[in-house]
Amino acid sequence: MAVTEVRTPSDAAAPAMSGAQVRPTLPSRRRTAALLAGVAFCMLWPFPSYEQINNPNENVRFYMSVAMVEDGSYQIDGPWRRWGWVNDAAELAGRHYSVKAPLTSWLGAPAYAAYLAFCEATGRAPQRLEALWATRVLASILPWLLCLYALHRWLGRWTSSPLLRDALWLTLALGSLLYGYSLILTSHTLAAACSVGALMLLAQTPARPRPEAGSQEPAVAAPGLGWRRAGLAGLLAAGATAAEYPAIVASVPLTLLAAWVLRTLPDRLGFLCGAALPTLGVMHFQWSAFGHPLRPGHLFLENKAFAAIHAHGVYGADGFYPEAAGGLLFDPGFGLFPLSPLLLPALVGMVWLARPPRHDALFQHASTRSAARTAAVIAALGWLTTSMLMNWRGGWTIGPRYLAPFVPLCGLAALVALEQGYRRFPRATEGFAVGALAVGLMASAWPSAYYPHIPEAIVRPLPQLMVPLWRQGLVPRNAGQWLGLEGNASMAPWALALLLLFAAVVTSASWPKLPLPLSRKLLMAGPIWSVRLLIGAIVAAALGMPLWALPRQHDAAAVAREVAFITRTWSPAVDRGAGAAEAADPGHRRPSARRR
Repeated sequence: MAVTEVRTPSDAAAPAMSGAQVRPTLPSRRRTAALLAGVAFCMLWPFPSYEQINNPNENVRFYMSVAMVEDGSYQIDGPWRRWGWVNDAAELAGRHYSVKAPLTSWLGAPAYAAYLAFCEATGRAPQRLEALWATRVLASILPWLLCLYALHRWLGRWTSSPLLRDALWLTLALGSLLYGYSLILTSHTLAAACSVGALMLLAQTPARPRPEAGSQEPAVAAPGLGWRRAGLAGLLAAGATAAEYPAIVASVPLTLLAAWVLRTLPDRLGFLCGAALPTLGVMHFQWSAFGHPLRPGHLFLENKAFAAIHAHGVYGADGFYPEAAGGLLFDPGFGLFPLSPLLLPALVGMVWLARPPRHDALFQHASTRSAARTAAVIAALGWLTTSMLMNWRGGWTIGPRYLAPFVPLCGLAALVALEQGYRRFPRATEGFAVGALAVGLMASAWPSAYYPHIPEAIVRPLPQLMVPLWRQGLVPRNAGQWLGLEGNASMAPWALALLLLFAAVVTSASWPKLPLPLSRKLLMAGPIWSVRLLIGAIVAAALGMPLWALPRQHDAAAVAREVAFITRTWSPAVDRGAGAAEAADPGHRRPSARRR
């Protein structure tokens, strides 16, 4: 993370830039690799797994991966009998199936097969937790890391500031709910990777050549994206829905975008062939499990309360809920923007993207303008459709999990808005990014790594849950424990990596590219750097204080019960005074499936 690419102090304080003067900040491959290595460390160090929670979103997908390898079937009855009942399962003709879209389970199956082969080769008995870790890495963490590698370079095309580029990227990687859902075997981050991956590919479609005025030469055919890249775009566009059914509101606009920007027959055929693979796979799964290729299993849910919800309207979407519309975005303990405030400028960016100006250097190509508009449409549709769900809160979550597939597209809109601010007020805009990034890492990364299942009764996760966990020395399973570290000390390397990543982003635009001694560079960069940090500290205080302030009216008894349950059932179990917590609430039982 020592590799930086920056401007001189005179550049940082330059006057407002016109669209023609925009200089995209494509990062070097060394810098992308260094930042990605730090993010990968933060993803692989902790292993939050709590058996008592019996997380249905994860376990039902894991069961299906196991069943595919061991039984060659989508039926999860075998793992069910071995490891116990799990929610979010469909029951049909006495057999049980996962009710989730199948892509995550498909990706988890090779990991589980490889783990079984490893156990057979080494003569050790398979362990459920080890198998779960392997499936998490291959089916959730690795796809997101691959997406982040491409995303870092792509974001550099949309801004003149390396600090804004890196800050927005790190927010998506670790400072948002996408981090929490990359650590567990769920589909939210995978669907996000598919959505933004397809958009990145389609946005790079070459522009159609324009003949010069008065030229008598015949028009030149438009260059193609290439059938391989178009096929990958189709695979990812349809893969978003194969990962998570609600992401169809991304797959459809991405398909329409492809029909608009792909001009050659090989490109269009490539896109269709790529999209057909996950589409036919989902149809095969639904036909095999539920008797019809176009029928998901939500109406066959074993949990009758869940089945009743999906029977209303269109699979639970039965009307617009104003409390959902506001809470998804602005709730201080749950909303997208309070927990990841660097995404807040997206509200301005989406309006601006509705009609991006042709004269702006960022939008000279028609495919880029169309991709930008599509990102704004998908993000708005994702918010609107989620606001219509009866179960919009989503149970025990980190942030609004149903919005996760659209968060990277929201991030693009935020970066476009930040770029407009940077052209006029460079230091203030970068200072805002520094402060907002710090809040995002605190409010999202910390709970995600420790306990990505915040109960609904906990309305301020930082003071109500994270501080008690820290005081008791409760940490998730992590690599530090394998090295003999205990308690909070075992998570110190993770915290250090987070700080180093933050420092690398903050200083990304502070060092002049001049052949001067280090002392001269420090003197030149110091004033610019200090201004950014000062503004960032003010922004962090303003955005972070509401996350620590308890509301006047909240159910303190319910919070105490949830914290008591969490600490009592913590994994790995340690001597942490759980008996006192249990005595405070001896009658507290395991939370109901509906609340999760």
